Amino acid sequence: MITKILIVLVLLLAMLVAMLVLNKKGVIKDEDNDFIPDAVEDAAEEAKARAKEMAKEAGDVVDAFKEVGNQIGDIPKAAAGKKRSGRKPQK
Repeated sequence: MITKILIVLVLLLAMLVAMLVLNKKGVIKDEDNDFIPDAVEDAAEEAKARAKEMAKEAGDVVDAFKEVGNQIGDIPKAAAGKKRSGRKPQK
């Protein structure tokens, strides 16, 4: 158990050293020197933007399902031969 933990720690340390060396040589771009590569920061920002758009779309889907729920009660009325009441005006 302890050997596994030590192996993981050594691997993490090796990755950190490799990142620092590559950063120092300029292979990894890091304009703001926060030890987070710019490519990773850009990818994180893009993922946040996509998540916001997905949340908006999910809200639109929820609204559509609510509208279906409101309209589904008209089907039995129509089957009974009652006149269609029409769509309710939008707010």
